[in-house]
Amino acid sequence: MYSNFITPPDFVDETLPTVLVIDADWTDVETLALYCQSAKDSYNVYLYSDIMMEEEWLQQAIGLAHVIIVNSAESACTKIKNQLIKDPRTWYYGPHKYLANPQRIESPIDFFTKNNERTT
Repeated sequence: MYSNFITPPDFVDETLPTVLVIDADWTDVETLALYCQSAKDSYNVYLYSDIMMEEEWLQQAIGLAHVIIVNSAESACTKIKNQLIKDPRTWYYGPHKYLANPQRIESPIDFFTKNNERTT
């Protein structure tokens, strides 16, 4: 199996479960890529960080996502992340805890290893 890792300005047309990951650090992205290489399921993984400054692309990726994973650390897109935390598709990790969202994980890979049935 294979997974697509997508960044701005690209999109893919493949009908795979779609996960948007916002503000993951490089180590988390590498770990996720290694996991997806051997996973039995395939995904479209859209990656976005605050340095990309592509809000229109981000809004489109949000619309496509079955699952959204947010790093709660402060960044230039904290306002968007705070809005997404209310979305039932959103899981989060990082330094901030949100009482309104119980879907907290330790890292993005935890979602895939423990909750991958929620992506479909």
